[in-house]
Amino acid sequence: MRGGLERAVRAFRERKTAVRPTGRGWQALFFGVLSIVVAYLIGTTQIYQLGYALLALPVAAFALGFWLSRGLSHARRIASGENPTAGRETHVELFVSNASPSTSPRVEVVDRLPKPRYFELPPVEGRGTRKIRVPMSFAKRGLYELGPAEVMTTDPFGLLRFVRRFPGTTEVVVYPEAYDLPGFPLRGSGADAGTRGSFSQRGDEFSGLREYRRGDERRHIHWKSVARTGELVVKEFAADAPRRYSVVVDLQRAGLRVPEAEVEDAISAGASVLSHLAAEGLPSRLLLSGRGRGATDFGSGEGTYWAAMRLLATAAADGDESPGEFLDGVPRGELGEGVILILRSLGDGLVRSVSKLRASGLSVVVVALAAHTYRGGGGGARGGREAAFAADLRRLEIAGATTRIVRRDGGVRALGSGGRGVTTNRGAV
Repeated sequence: MRGGLERAVRAFRERKTAVRPTGRGWQALFFGVLSIVVAYLIGTTQIYQLGYALLALPVAAFALGFWLSRGLSHARRIASGENPTAGRETHVELFVSNASPSTSPRVEVVDRLPKPRYFELPPVEGRGTRKIRVPMSFAKRGLYELGPAEVMTTDPFGLLRFVRRFPGTTEVVVYPEAYDLPGFPLRGSGADAGTRGSFSQRGDEFSGLREYRRGDERRHIHWKSVARTGELVVKEFAADAPRRYSVVVDLQRAGLRVPEAEVEDAISAGASVLSHLAAEGLPSRLLLSGRGRGATDFGSGEGTYWAAMRLLATAAADGDESPGEFLDGVPRGELGEGVILILRSLGDGLVRSVSKLRASGLSVVVVALAAHTYRGGGGGARGGREAAFAADLRRLEIAGATTRIVRRDGGVRALGSGGRGVTTNRGAV
C-alpha cells in the first residue's frame, strides 16, 4: 500500500497538478474547524463528529477527484492542411484525452493562443478524446508560440479544483500573404509574357512575347502586338525562356526608422512571386539581403517553396548592403537564368549590376516599391521624389530590366493586373 501511495504522489508531482479549494470547499473547511472549536468549548460529542465529518469531506474529495481526472492530457496542433497566413483565418485544434478507464468530471481548458482563451468541455469518457476547433487569425507574419495550457476539473462534491499544467508549447510559423499574379512577366522583358506558356521538348514551341532587342530576327516580330501597342515585340520560344529563377528581396536598413508597411509589402511581393513560380512549376530560389543573408537552394517542390516562405516569415530589414552591392557579391552561376528583384531602393550602382546581369545573358525583372509613397511629405517634395523614382526606373529599363511597381495605395495585389507600372506619361499601376 505504501508503494501505491508513493506512485500516486510521484504522478501528482510529475503532472504539475495544483489543488485549490472552491468556494464550497472553503465553507466545508470553515464549518468543520468551527464545529470542532465549538465542541471543545461546550464538550458535545455530536458536534465533534460533525466537525470531523466536514473535515473528512475534502480528503475524500481529493482522493476521488484525483482518481477520476488522473488520465487527462492536453495537446494542440494547427488544423491539418492549413498554413497560417497573416491576416487570414486559420484553425487550431485542441485535444483533451482521457487515458483512464473511468469518465472524467467536466473539463475546463485555458490555453494561450497566444492570448489566454477559455473553453468548457463535457466529461471525457474513459479512453476517449474530445476535440475543440478554434478559429483564429494572426495580424502579422512571424513565429508565434502557443501554450502553455491548463486543464481544470473538480471533484464530484465540488469542493476542490484540480489544475493540471501542461508546459509544452507549439511553434507556429505565420507566413506572409501571397497574391495571385496572372499578369506578372516571368521572362524579364515581355509586356504580355505573364505566364510560363507552353513548354515542351520541342525547342521551337511558342512560349510568350517580349520586347525587341538588338540582334533579334525580324521574322520573330509579332506584328499584331506592334499595331496594338506601337512597340516592337518579338515572339519567344521555350528554349529561350529562363529555366531557373532567383528571387532577391532587398532588406537593407536605410536610416533609423523603416516604414513597416514598406517592408511588409516587399516581403509579400517576394512571397507572391515565389507562389507564382511554384504554380508554373519553375525551379526557383530565394535570396535575402538581410544581415543573415538567408537563402534556399533551387527547387520546384513543396519543400523548397515552404522553406523559402519560412525565411520570409521571419525576415527583418536589417541588412547593411545596398541591392547593387549584394548582387555584385553573388556569383552569376548561382542565380540561374532569370533574376527577379524586389527592391525598396534603386540607387547605389543598381543600374550597373543589372547591366552586368543582362550582359551575362540573364533576364531581369525589377519589382520596385515606390518608397516615397510609404512616407509622409508635402506635395512639392513628393512630386520631386516621384520624378526621381521614375528616372531611376527608366535607367533600369534602358539597362534591360522589365519593371513593375508596388505603391502603398495599390499594394502587392496590383502586380497581378498585367500593367507595366511605369511612371512616365503612360501612367502607373
